Amino acid sequence: MTGERQLLKNKKKFITGIALSTVLLGSASVYATVQDPFGKKLVGRQPSGKVVTPVNQLVTPAGKQIEFGGNPISLAVHPNGKTAVSLNGRTDYGGNGLNVINLETGKLMATSFKLKLSHMWGVAYSQDGKELYATGSTGKTGKVVVMSVAQDGTPSVKATYDLPEAAAGGNINPLDIRVAQNGQLLVALNRDNSLGLIDPKTGEITSKIAVENAPTGVWIDGDKAYVTNQGGRKPKPGDATVDSSGTQVVINKKTGATSTGTVSVIDLNTKKVIKNIKVGVQPERMTQSGQYLFVTNTNSDSVSVINTKTNKVVQTIDVKPYPKSKKGAAPNSIKMLDDHRLLVTLGRANAVAVYDWQGPKKKPELLGLLPTAWFPVDMAMDSKNKRLIVANADGVGSLGPARTSTIQGITVSGHSSYAQVGSISLMPIPSPGDIIKGTKKVYENNNWYGLKDLNAKGRPNKKPVAMPERVGEPSTIKHVFYIIKENRTYDQVLGDLGKGNGEPAITQFGEEVTPNFHKLANTFPLLDNFYVSGIQSASGHQWVMQGTNTDYEDKETDTANVRSYPGGAGDPMAYAPTGHLWDQARKYNVSVENFGEDTTGFVGPEEFGTWTDWYNDYLKLSGKQEGDLHVPVGHYKATYDIPSLGPITHKPYPTFDMNIPDQYRFEIFKKKFEKHVKNNDLPALNTLWVTNDHTAGTATGNPTPQAMVADNDLAVGKIVDLISHSPYWKDSVIFVTEDDAQNGLDHVDGHREPAYVISPWVKKEITNSRYWTVINMVRSIEQILGLPAMNQNDAAAQPMSEIFTNKPDFTPYKAEGSRIPLDTLNGQPKANTAALANTEDTTSTSKILAQKWTEWSNKNKKFLSGKTASPDEVNANMLNHAVWYATKGFDTPFPGDKAPLAPDVVAQQPESKAPSPADND
Repeated sequence: MTGERQLLKNKKKFITGIALSTVLLGSASVYATVQDPFGKKLVGRQPSGKVVTPVNQLVTPAGKQIEFGGNPISLAVHPNGKTAVSLNGRTDYGGNGLNVINLETGKLMATSFKLKLSHMWGVAYSQDGKELYATGSTGKTGKVVVMSVAQDGTPSVKATYDLPEAAAGGNINPLDIRVAQNGQLLVALNRDNSLGLIDPKTGEITSKIAVENAPTGVWIDGDKAYVTNQGGRKPKPGDATVDSSGTQVVINKKTGATSTGTVSVIDLNTKKVIKNIKVGVQPERMTQSGQYLFVTNTNSDSVSVINTKTNKVVQTIDVKPYPKSKKGAAPNSIKMLDDHRLLVTLGRANAVAVYDWQGPKKKPELLGLLPTAWFPVDMAMDSKNKRLIVANADGVGSLGPARTSTIQGITVSGHSSYAQVGSISLMPIPSPGDIIKGTKKVYENNNWYGLKDLNAKGRPNKKPVAMPERVGEPSTIKHVFYIIKENRTYDQVLGDLGKGNGEPAITQFGEEVTPNFHKLANTFPLLDNFYVSGIQSASGHQWVMQGTNTDYEDKETDTANVRSYPGGAGDPMAYAPTGHLWDQARKYNVSVENFGEDTTGFVGPEEFGTWTDWYNDYLKLSGKQEGDLHVPVGHYKATYDIPSLGPITHKPYPTFDMNIPDQYRFEIFKKKFEKHVKNNDLPALNTLWVTNDHTAGTATGNPTPQAMVADNDLAVGKIVDLISHSPYWKDSVIFVTEDDAQNGLDHVDGHREPAYVISPWVKKEITNSRYWTVINMVRSIEQILGLPAMNQNDAAAQPMSEIFTNKPDFTPYKAEGSRIPLDTLNGQPKANTAALANTEDTTSTSKILAQKWTEWSNKNKKFLSGKTASPDEVNANMLNHAVWYATKGFDTPFPGDKAPLAPDVVAQQPESKAPSPADND
């Protein structure tokens, strides 16, 4: 029986399989029936072979898996069909460049073939397969690499060409690459808003054709080229726009996210754009079948079908992996399996959607889903072996080599969030049965069972409880405080707690430094299995405030943030169309106020001053010192690029800046909070960014890492103390998380963080080891405030109900005073004592090493404080070493190193090779 006849015979079976969705989604009966796929599992590989990710998903990919260090971003199959290559996005995730796959054996031929690029994106073979081309960057310079290909498929670098700067200045950011019939290379020059035609023999850009904003994907159809403009159309009069890496892009006034998408059609003979076609928001990769071009719209959850004969959109396919699903699947690559089966990777759902497409006049039928590994980004066909090849950028998560050392006589393994293991899935062409089984797996992996229960409408006349069973039912909690801190792992802070799953040998900021975090963990629920979802601030803040991360920003993170670094905010292309928590609150008439979160700067007329100036201002504001402030409160104001933040942001509260102590932030918050108490008008949702546990390394004039973390500890302790001694304590909850945990190691996983839920309405003195992530925290906030879920991620997340109680304990919290001086500055004699406190070898060798790290910190201080301050501009691996030595001693090797190392030696490690984020000046 032919495959076609088999498909027709099983049509009924397909429909039955998809009809399972009514069972899979649940019956909206009783909330307690919702299944829990996570339990107390730790992030990582399970005995069953499944992998638990830090984004509320399991991974059980179909087919054969090929795992390797790094994060594949693009695929290409050799014209002879014998080999394929995957290109890693960046060099500091455990992989260096290309991975070559023998398709006949299904095994790697070469791993991390070096291209000497720090960021990579596009890859393509010449038509005869004798050459291979890749795009990427080294530092600030965009490049194209030309390779020769041996008969066995092994590449060797032939030439590397530098590309000119973008029109806006800085890195031109070359992305997708295709090879024209005449052998010319067509490259999407993303920051230049143009398509470059490049001679592969000389590297010369023979033509630059202006397209629209942020070109990303390229497709060639005869003498025409199609280019997806991820940043959308050029602005028109009256449009709301915001800068994205030197280009004004059109935005949605409510969410601040980009709101348009276009495809430019180029005549390759005249080298002119003949039409710009309106498609969905943030279009990316494309494929073609006959006269029809299919375009994935990552932020619209749709596919646009363009008739290439008329260059008109003739169909828009809504991508809904389950009935009535919210946005958030992120369709990002597409292939036609045969003449009617259309395959679409769903980046955020870790799946390939299989559609029965019967032409543009008929609505395509979703046949089912195939499970992939974490965050699929590209597909290719292995025609010879009848397989689908899928590149999974995040693969199986941070399961790369652990950093192992013997510390205090104990051998410990520390895991970094940067130790990424990507993967390639080799999937056999799916049968009807495969698709039905795959659909069930995808539902299980995404926790889509019982979605109707999780998102059922509230019932009338319900008695208020702390955590309502359904959104819209009343809560005894009326006020939510959401505190976002910076980058520490669980073990770094709470490893010495004496209970829970901690490793004291790698604790750097124990009880002497963080008495309040220890007291909070002992008083309120200890959450020792809680994870941040992002790897760095640019992705972390999106997860924390949106409950998701866009395909654009995930790939920006995976390719070293060459275009932009929205470490909180700063690029409208990074924002989800479903909005931020405050957008959802305002949409449903829930009052909200913001202190610092997602603000982009802090500017005023006076000289900014030093950390000591701002610390003295805190002393004066708190009544501990007399005299005038060096900057009157309100002269300096927070700036923002998201329009909806303007009306709700308290402008005198600072943004990220290591030159402003968290004690100052507390005083600004305290003043406003006390005004709310007096006026009885406290908003329901209050978001705060309390930043200084990030530290400034050993930079002179800034406090030591211990003092900065102690400052952060005391500020949070004071906030809890203030709220708990106010009239609002009786109906408040305080959620405390970090945006990411990249600045340290953890013996479980680099994403595990010290998180806290503080309220009279939570269970006291318990250890809760259930798997939670920031997405569960976002969902808990929504559940309490009566806000429907924003997207597919928080819709599938369970609120943290089991740590709440309906028998409140209104005992207020008394903040612990700092046990170390907060004004212990690097470079002072007493600071040297603190930095060398754990160093047994006080010889000149340790002192010289300490001085070298001070010099490195001083050189990078401009990225941590003042007008140029931005999260993560300083390479995380370098800063981690500086802070490790400052806390553990300059004779204690950083885990994984054989000896204490100087900055120039650490700079040669792969983890230190990524360029500074969006360094385009």
